[in-house]
Amino acid sequence: MLSCNLPQSLRLLAAVFGVIVMGGFAPTVTAEEISRGQALYENHCQSCHADWAHTRSGHKVTSMGELHQRVAAWSVHSGLDWSVEDVGDVADYLERNFYRFETKPD
Repeated sequence: MLSCNLPQSLRLLAAVFGVIVMGGFAPTVTAEEISRGQALYENHCQSCHADWAHTRSGHKVTSMGELHQRVAAWSVHSGLDWSVEDVGDVADYLERNFYRFETKPD
């Protein structure tokens, strides 16, 4: 487990790195986590990132690891400093409702 003495941004970076290293590992996501992710997204992100931002052709996010990186980066950039759990819940909500990486063929 990461030391609590690390700044929040470093803990998020370490968590994102862990997701990238773990590659295709996809734990089961609960409905509660999706609902929490949706609430965080709607309250903190949706005013600037409308649904079209995630569904437009040519969007740059192509994997769950990249999505975690983007959500973590925007959390820090926006001054939200979300926990690793918050970042994961928002990423899971976005993946389930917009990106659907798991259902796309390789």
